[in-house]
Amino acid sequence: MAHTDLTVFLSGHVHGSWRDDVRKMAEAKDLPITFKGPCEDHGQSDDVGVDIRGISESDVGPGFYPNVKDDLGGRVNNLRNRIWLAKSDVLIAFFDADHKNYRQWNVSSDIGEANRLGIPVIVVHSPVFRHALKELGTRGDVVVNSLEQAVEVLAYVYAD
Repeated sequence: MAHTDLTVFLSGHVHGSWRDDVRKMAEAKDLPITFKGPCEDHGQSDDVGVDIRGISESDVGPGFYPNVKDDLGGRVNNLRNRIWLAKSDVLIAFFDADHKNYRQWNVSSDIGEANRLGIPVIVVHSPVFRHALKELGTRGDVVVNSLEQAVEVLAYVYAD
């Protein structure tokens, strides 16, 4: 049976190598998956808006520059994420207990957008987040405790 490639959007913090880990696990299982997601270069992600617009701190003043930088960068990043999420077949929404200080609000936003678009969601979080994420968990089609389990779910999709 010929397998159709899936596009999977990887939503989660931009710190660490967790996305590479997911790619490697899927590759080890020969899963025909293309992975997309937010920009993985944190500096580029922060600077993209002001870089594209050519705006510097001297253009708006030091008091306003951080707000302008965040606003413009956020808009470009949201555009990128909305495009790739809309073209995706599945969203993996990863809440990493090891990086809980980053709050990971973007993951919640991506879950809402995926729900709006009818894109299936795999929520990944450790049991320590069970209570804190109980409402978000109900927005997922599947909730698992690890990235390995999320890849197993994707492998099951391809099982004959």
